[in-house]
Amino acid sequence: MFHAPREVSGPYASKKPTDLVHATRVIRWDKALHVIYMQRDPRDIVVSEHGSRRGEYWCDFNVWQHNQRLVPKISDNARFYECRYENLVRDPDAEQARIAAAFPFLRMKHRFSEFEQVSKTSDQANLALKGVRAISSASVGTWRKNLPRVAAQLIAHPEMAEAVVSAGYASDTRWTESIQGITPDHRESVRALHNVLRGKGPAALAAARILRRSRSFRDELLYALGYRRAI
Repeated sequence: MFHAPREVSGPYASKKPTDLVHATRVIRWDKALHVIYMQRDPRDIVVSEHGSRRGEYWCDFNVWQHNQRLVPKISDNARFYECRYENLVRDPDAEQARIAAAFPFLRMKHRFSEFEQVSKTSDQANLALKGVRAISSASVGTWRKNLPRVAAQLIAHPEMAEAVVSAGYASDTRWTESIQGITPDHRESVRALHNVLRGKGPAALAAARILRRSRSFRDELLYALGYRRAI
């Protein structure tokens, strides 16, 4: 969000999940900033694998939860749109139309349903995406095939039971009945295993928090200065 590619002089898109932290503040005064929030069933998220780490879970429930807590701070802004992953993969063209209606300045170059035909990606992106392929809804509900992982996450994060309901993915917490009697898979996710603050004490955690906030302030300040020069 703060580092536009040098070769881009007009609008550009950032797809870094942590940008939502900054966007909740910056969107208040940057009239050019538009945010699409990709909502997805947290149960499917916790069983998801990155293309570069096959056979390993990528992240835990708290990653979804962190961003979800930010949504109320930004959701009432007209330049915010919540896109449901499930809607996108089930009917990509209909979701494209909804995005276009929310942000009328967008101009369609290709249909979302043509993604695999026109997409040009780097080798790194190809690896992460597990290859460029046609949009499919096959990944919706994959948590049902990974109940041991969901069981472990529910033990570690009991609030997940109600969070699934609040996000609209279950009518009540009876969805947890499908986990009963399942032996939990407590293998740690890639993000947890490679967390630089893993095992650090309170002082180190506090110092890291201060450093992170100071960097956020610096980045937002530089962004604001550039914004003022542009107008």
